[in-house]
Amino acid sequence: MNKKTVIGLMLLAAFARESVAQSTPTASHLDQERQRIELERKQMFNPNNPASKAKTGAMPNSADIDREMRRVDRERKQMFDPNNPATKNAANVFPNVPTPERAGIDIEALAKQYEQKAQARKMDDLMIFASFTMPVESLKRIVSQANRVGASVVLRGFKNNSLKDTALAIQELGEQGGNVLVNPNAFTKYKVNAVPTMVLAKAATIDQVDNEGCALPDNFVAVAGDVSLDYALDEIVRRAPQFEAVVSRYLRQIRGNQ
Repeated sequence: MNKKTVIGLMLLAAFARESVAQSTPTASHLDQERQRIELERKQMFNPNNPASKAKTGAMPNSADIDREMRRVDRERKQMFDPNNPATKNAANVFPNVPTPERAGIDIEALAKQYEQKAQARKMDDLMIFASFTMPVESLKRIVSQANRVGASVVLRGFKNNSLKDTALAIQELGEQGGNVLVNPNAFTKYKVNAVPTMVLAKAATIDQVDNEGCALPDNFVAVAGDVSLDYALDEIVRRAPQFEAVVSRYLRQIRGNQ
Protein backbone atom coordinates (compact mmCIF):
# COMPACT_ATOMS: atom_id res chain seq x y z
CA MET A 1 0.00 0.00 0.00
CA ASN A 2 1.61 3.29 -0.99
CA LYS A 3 1.67 6.47 0.98
CA LYS A 4 -1.14 8.23 -0.93
CA THR A 5 -3.51 5.39 -0.33
CA VAL A 6 -2.88 5.41 3.42
CA ILE A 7 -3.49 9.17 3.63
CA GLY A 8 -6.77 8.80 1.70
CA LEU A 9 -8.05 6.10 4.03
CA MET A 10 -7.20 8.21 7.05
CA LEU A 11 -9.12 11.21 5.66
CA LEU A 12 -12.16 9.00 4.85
CA ALA A 13 -12.22 7.60 8.41
CA ALA A 14 -12.04 11.08 9.91
CA PHE A 15 -14.95 12.27 7.70
CA ALA A 16 -17.06 9.30 8.77
CA ARG A 17 -16.48 10.01 12.47
CA GLU A 18 -17.49 13.65 11.99
CA SER A 19 -20.72 12.66 10.19
CA VAL A 20 -21.70 10.25 12.96
CA ALA A 21 -20.97 12.84 15.58
CA GLN A 22 -23.21 15.39 13.78
CA SER A 23 -26.16 12.96 13.29
CA THR A 24 -26.27 11.86 16.93
CA PRO A 25 -27.96 14.58 19.16
CA THR A 26 -26.14 15.47 22.30
CA ALA A 27 -27.73 16.05 25.73
CA SER A 28 -27.40 19.78 25.18
CA HIS A 29 -29.35 19.58 21.91
CA LEU A 30 -32.14 17.59 23.58
CA ASP A 31 -32.49 20.13 26.38
CA GLN A 32 -32.71 22.97 23.89
CA GLU A 33 -35.47 21.20 21.94
CA ARG A 34 -37.47 20.51 25.12
CA GLN A 35 -37.20 24.14 26.14
CA ARG A 36 -38.42 25.27 22.68
CA ILE A 37 -41.46 22.97 22.82
CA GLU A 38 -42.35 24.06 26.36
CA LEU A 39 -42.11 27.72 25.35
CA GLU A 40 -44.46 27.21 22.39
CA ARG A 41 -46.95 25.33 24.58
CA LYS A 42 -47.05 28.13 27.13
CA GLN A 43 -47.53 30.72 24.40
CA MET A 44 -50.36 28.70 22.90
CA PHE A 45 -52.33 28.56 26.16
CA ASN A 46 -51.42 32.05 27.35
CA PRO A 47 -54.70 34.09 27.56
CA ASN A 48 -52.75 37.29 26.88
CA ASN A 49 -51.13 35.97 23.72
CA PRO A 50 -52.51 38.12 20.81
CA ALA A 51 -52.23 35.19 18.42
CA SER A 52 -54.55 32.97 20.48
CA LYS A 53 -56.69 35.54 22.31
CA ALA A 54 -60.45 35.36 21.41
CA LYS A 55 -61.57 37.95 18.90
CA THR A 56 -63.69 40.78 20.29
CA GLY A 57 -67.39 40.40 19.41
CA ALA A 58 -67.23 36.72 18.47
CA MET A 59 -69.70 35.83 21.29
CA PRO A 60 -71.83 38.33 23.27
CA ASN A 61 -71.13 38.48 26.95
CA SER A 62 -73.82 38.15 29.62
CA ALA A 63 -74.15 41.92 30.03
CA ASP A 64 -74.93 42.36 26.32
CA ILE A 65 -77.49 39.57 26.45
CA ASP A 66 -79.26 41.07 29.48
CA ARG A 67 -79.33 44.49 27.83
CA GLU A 68 -80.90 43.08 24.63
CA MET A 69 -83.53 41.15 26.60
CA ARG A 70 -84.54 44.30 28.45
CA ARG A 71 -84.86 46.20 25.16
CA VAL A 72 -87.10 43.51 23.62
CA ASP A 73 -89.30 43.36 26.73
CA ARG A 74 -89.63 47.16 26.76
CA GLU A 75 -90.74 47.21 23.09
CA ARG A 76 -93.20 44.36 23.69
CA LYS A 77 -94.86 46.25 26.56
CA GLN A 78 -95.12 49.37 24.43
CA MET A 79 -96.72 47.41 21.60
CA PHE A 80 -99.50 46.05 23.82
CA ASP A 81 -99.96 49.18 25.90
CA PRO A 82 -103.54 50.48 25.27
CA ASN A 83 -102.36 54.05 25.93
CA ASN A 84 -99.48 53.92 23.45
CA PRO A 85 -100.18 56.68 20.86
CA ALA A 86 -98.48 54.63 18.15
CA THR A 87 -101.05 51.84 18.44
CA LYS A 88 -104.02 53.47 20.18
CA ASN A 89 -105.33 55.22 17.08
CA ALA A 90 -104.20 52.65 14.55
CA ALA A 91 -106.92 51.30 12.29
CA ASN A 92 -107.97 47.70 12.82
CA VAL A 93 -107.31 45.48 9.82
CA PHE A 94 -109.38 42.33 9.46
CA PRO A 95 -109.17 39.65 6.76
CA ASN A 96 -111.63 40.09 3.95
CA VAL A 97 -113.76 36.97 4.50
CA PRO A 98 -116.91 36.86 2.35
CA THR A 99 -120.16 36.57 4.28
CA PRO A 100 -121.81 33.21 3.55
CA GLU A 101 -125.22 33.27 1.98
CA ARG A 102 -128.20 32.26 4.06
CA ALA A 103 -129.13 28.63 3.67
CA GLY A 104 -132.82 29.46 3.26
CA ILE A 105 -133.84 27.12 6.09
CA ASP A 106 -136.50 28.26 8.52
CA ILE A 107 -134.89 27.22 11.82
CA GLU A 108 -137.97 28.14 13.85
CA ALA A 109 -140.26 26.04 11.65
CA LEU A 110 -137.82 23.15 11.74
CA ALA A 111 -137.65 23.29 15.55
CA LYS A 112 -141.43 23.39 15.76
CA GLN A 113 -141.62 20.37 13.48
CA TYR A 114 -139.33 18.34 15.73
CA GLU A 115 -141.26 19.48 18.79
CA GLN A 116 -144.50 18.20 17.24
CA LYS A 117 -142.83 14.93 16.37
CA ALA A 118 -141.45 14.54 19.89
CA GLN A 119 -144.89 15.13 21.38
CA ALA A 120 -146.40 12.51 19.10
CA ARG A 121 -143.76 9.93 19.96
CA LYS A 122 -144.67 10.13 23.66
CA MET A 123 -147.74 8.02 22.94
CA ASP A 124 -147.22 6.53 19.51
CA ASP A 125 -145.01 6.46 16.43
CA LEU A 126 -146.49 7.24 13.00
CA MET A 127 -144.28 6.26 10.07
CA ILE A 128 -144.78 6.47 6.32
CA PHE A 129 -142.56 4.10 4.36
CA ALA A 130 -141.68 5.52 0.95
CA SER A 131 -139.11 5.40 -1.85
CA PHE A 132 -137.66 7.66 -4.51
CA THR A 133 -139.02 5.19 -7.07
CA MET A 134 -142.52 6.54 -6.31
CA PRO A 135 -144.08 9.28 -8.47
CA VAL A 136 -142.76 12.68 -7.47
CA GLU A 137 -146.20 14.12 -6.75
CA SER A 138 -147.07 11.23 -4.43
CA LEU A 139 -143.79 11.63 -2.60
CA LYS A 140 -144.33 15.37 -2.23
CA ARG A 141 -147.79 14.79 -0.75
CA ILE A 142 -146.46 12.21 1.73
CA VAL A 143 -143.61 14.42 2.94
CA SER A 144 -145.91 17.44 3.26
CA GLN A 145 -148.53 15.52 5.29
CA ALA A 146 -145.85 13.95 7.48
CA ASN A 147 -144.44 17.39 8.26
CA ARG A 148 -147.85 18.65 9.36
CA VAL A 149 -148.35 15.92 11.99
CA GLY A 150 -144.73 15.23 12.97
CA ALA A 151 -144.62 11.77 11.37
CA SER A 152 -141.49 10.15 9.95
CA VAL A 153 -140.93 9.35 6.27
CA VAL A 154 -138.78 6.22 6.20
CA LEU A 155 -136.59 5.22 3.24
CA ARG A 156 -134.93 1.84 2.78
CA GLY A 157 -131.65 3.33 1.53
CA PHE A 158 -129.92 6.34 -0.05
CA LYS A 159 -130.66 7.41 -3.60
CA ASN A 160 -127.90 6.05 -5.86
CA ASN A 161 -126.19 4.98 -2.60
CA SER A 162 -125.19 8.63 -2.16
CA LEU A 163 -125.97 10.90 0.76
CA LYS A 164 -125.51 13.94 -1.48
CA ASP A 165 -127.95 12.64 -4.11
CA THR A 166 -130.45 11.83 -1.36
CA ALA A 167 -130.23 15.33 0.14
CA LEU A 168 -130.66 16.92 -3.29
CA ALA A 169 -133.67 14.70 -4.04
CA ILE A 170 -135.33 15.71 -0.75
CA GLN A 171 -134.61 19.37 -1.47
CA GLU A 172 -136.23 19.08 -4.89
CA LEU A 173 -139.47 18.00 -3.20
CA GLY A 174 -139.88 21.56 -1.97
CA GLU A 175 -140.54 20.49 1.61
CA GLN A 176 -138.55 20.54 4.85
CA GLY A 177 -136.81 17.16 4.90
CA GLY A 178 -135.93 16.95 8.58
CA ASN A 179 -138.38 14.12 9.14
CA VAL A 180 -137.03 11.94 6.28
CA LEU A 181 -135.07 8.99 7.67
CA VAL A 182 -133.05 6.19 6.10
CA ASN A 183 -133.72 3.03 8.12
CA PRO A 184 -133.69 -0.33 6.30
CA ASN A 185 -134.17 -2.17 9.61
CA ALA A 186 -137.59 -0.54 10.06
CA PHE A 187 -138.76 -2.15 6.80
CA THR A 188 -137.87 -5.55 8.28
CA LYS A 189 -139.29 -4.78 11.71
CA TYR A 190 -142.76 -3.87 10.39
CA LYS A 191 -142.64 -6.31 7.45
CA VAL A 192 -143.03 -3.57 4.85
CA ASN A 193 -142.80 -5.03 1.35
CA ALA A 194 -144.44 -2.23 -0.67
CA VAL A 195 -144.44 1.56 -0.68
CA PRO A 196 -146.10 3.69 0.36
CA THR A 197 -147.15 2.02 3.62
CA MET A 198 -148.42 3.85 6.71
CA VAL A 199 -147.56 2.28 10.07
CA LEU A 200 -148.90 3.37 13.45
CA ALA A 201 -147.08 1.74 16.36
CA LYS A 202 -147.39 1.97 20.14
CA ALA A 203 -144.35 3.82 21.43
CA ALA A 204 -144.53 2.05 24.79
CA THR A 205 -143.99 -1.31 23.09
CA ILE A 206 -141.71 -0.16 20.29
CA ASP A 207 -138.80 -2.23 21.60
CA GLN A 208 -140.80 -5.45 21.88
CA VAL A 209 -139.87 -7.76 18.97
CA ASP A 210 -140.01 -11.47 18.18
CA ASN A 211 -137.07 -13.80 17.51
CA GLU A 212 -136.74 -12.46 13.96
CA GLY A 213 -136.58 -8.84 15.08
CA CYS A 214 -140.13 -8.05 13.94
CA ALA A 215 -142.63 -6.00 15.94
CA LEU A 216 -145.41 -7.96 17.65
CA PRO A 217 -148.68 -7.90 15.62
CA ASP A 218 -150.76 -6.36 18.43
CA ASN A 219 -148.40 -3.41 18.77
CA PHE A 220 -148.78 -1.82 15.32
CA VAL A 221 -151.14 -1.41 12.36
CA ALA A 222 -150.02 -1.03 8.72
CA VAL A 223 -151.95 0.22 5.69
CA ALA A 224 -150.36 -0.03 2.23
CA GLY A 225 -151.36 1.95 -0.83
CA ASP A 226 -150.89 5.31 -2.51
CA VAL A 227 -153.62 7.02 -0.50
CA SER A 228 -153.81 10.19 1.55
CA LEU A 229 -152.71 10.10 5.18
CA ASP A 230 -156.18 10.84 6.56
CA TYR A 231 -157.67 8.01 4.48
CA ALA A 232 -155.01 5.62 5.80
CA LEU A 233 -155.73 6.72 9.38
CA ASP A 234 -159.45 6.08 8.91
CA GLU A 235 -158.58 2.61 7.65
CA ILE A 236 -156.39 2.00 10.72
CA VAL A 237 -159.32 2.74 13.01
CA ARG A 238 -161.52 0.31 11.10
CA ARG A 239 -158.89 -2.41 11.45
CA ALA A 240 -157.80 -1.66 15.00
CA PRO A 241 -160.34 0.33 17.07
CA GLN A 242 -157.92 0.44 20.01
CA PHE A 243 -155.96 3.11 18.11
CA GLU A 244 -159.00 5.39 17.72
CA ALA A 245 -157.94 7.98 20.30
CA VAL A 246 -154.50 8.36 18.74
CA VAL A 247 -155.88 8.45 15.20
CA SER A 248 -158.40 11.14 16.16
CA ARG A 249 -155.60 13.39 17.32
CA TYR A 250 -153.76 12.99 14.02
CA LEU A 251 -156.94 13.59 12.04
CA ARG A 252 -157.61 16.83 13.91
CA GLN A 253 -154.11 18.00 13.00
CA ILE A 254 -154.58 17.13 9.33
CA ARG A 255 -158.16 18.32 8.83
CA GLY A 256 -157.69 21.36 11.02
CA ASN A 257 -154.97 22.58 8.67
CA GLN A 258 -157.00 22.06 5.51
